[in-house]
Amino acid sequence: MPYVLGIHVGATATSAAIARRDGGRWGAATPLPLSSTGHTVPTVLCRVQDGSFVAGEQASRQELTHHEWVVRGFTRQVGDEAPLLVGSEFISAQALVAAVVEWVADTVAHQLGHPAEHITLAHSATWGPFRVHLVRQALAQLGLRDVTLVPEPVAVALDYASKQQVAEQDAVAVANIGGTGFDATVLRRRAPGFEVVGSTLDTDHPSGQDLDDEVFSHLLGEFDEQLDGLDAADPGHRAALAALRGDCTRAKEALSYHPGSTVRIELPGLRTDFAVSRARYEQLAQPHLERVPELLLQAVQSAAVAPEDLTALVLAGGTARTPLLKRLVAERLERTPQVDSAPELVAARGAAASAVSVLSGVNERPESVAETSVLVRVEGPGALDVIDGEPEREAPPRPPVQVEPMYLEPPDEDRQRMFKILKLTAAALLIIGGLVLTIVQTVGGTSAPSSPIQTQQR
Repeated sequence: MPYVLGIHVGATATSAAIARRDGGRWGAATPLPLSSTGHTVPTVLCRVQDGSFVAGEQASRQELTHHEWVVRGFTRQVGDEAPLLVGSEFISAQALVAAVVEWVADTVAHQLGHPAEHITLAHSATWGPFRVHLVRQALAQLGLRDVTLVPEPVAVALDYASKQQVAEQDAVAVANIGGTGFDATVLRRRAPGFEVVGSTLDTDHPSGQDLDDEVFSHLLGEFDEQLDGLDAADPGHRAALAALRGDCTRAKEALSYHPGSTVRIELPGLRTDFAVSRARYEQLAQPHLERVPELLLQAVQSAAVAPEDLTALVLAGGTARTPLLKRLVAERLERTPQVDSAPELVAARGAAASAVSVLSGVNERPESVAETSVLVRVEGPGALDVIDGEPEREAPPRPPVQVEPMYLEPPDEDRQRMFKILKLTAAALLIIGGLVLTIVQTVGGTSAPSSPIQTQQR
């Protein structure tokens, strides 16, 4: 059955979703598992001997033993002049992003038996046209030329609009708490998609990793004396600590659903279970999560939109399911945020919805324009609405401008005739002068030999 593929390459996790076509109709976008353990995989690559890449959990397992061939955290380095060293070769960040897309596309094609009819990539909200162009070039080098790129907030809004009614001109705020940072964007509905209003607010904190670090540090603090003997240079000790931190991340995620969770500690000389309550976790997380409502409010204000004028406020990213975060946002902005049951997958689903729109012919704008619909829009009196680089409505009429024609003196025919006569006269005089000079020289030259003869006669 034909399908389109939506891919979200996040800073720490990658996900995918597909939409199938049954006859002339497209079904809803649904997430597709990329591993045997879940829908998402780590955004990690490992270079293998033949020069290709493996990604996800398989690449993560190589990090402890062959760390020089493993690379992560490259999505924020797209467009940097300095490439990344992977093994013995320098590779640009955009080439690594393209490698992740290729790996996901191949993995999905292997599961479903054939490749997708179209691919849409949801990328970081901070990428501008230059970075998008670099990633597009890197994809083309891998043979992936039919790929649409959309910003992550647009993909999230598209996923929300596929489930809830969003009228034309309605404003939607999207806040994404990713693994390595936070961004907030206000968008306005412009069927069939959305346009960015104002500018995206982006910051490194808070992030999912900040909360992981809090739980991990809390656990290490409880067993500080028992852990003093660990050697960071020992590969076995490093592997045990990495596994423990992963368990802390899973416990943090479980606390979004349950009042408590347990972390299994298996370290040299220490084997036990450590219980973490939601109340304790919220105490650790609150200093970080308290920043989200304030940052979101700044993004709304930068778009010249009042919080009460928002049609929806959507939280995305795995941290969005934290009950404390939803309470803090609701109290500060006085409205209940919308959080999907799987907020870490909404960008991939929205990317798949965008791919459906492309194949359905709804968006007939040129591909190069349609894929960079993140132009900053400034609203104000007399401002011109611009969508994807094209005027959406006619600008207000400008006041009439009167331009006085420059006066040019009409040509004087008598003066021109006189000037021509003077030029011809000067030319004739030059010719006559040249002839006279030539005759004089000739006469003088023929009489010169007679002088000695005359002298001899004397």
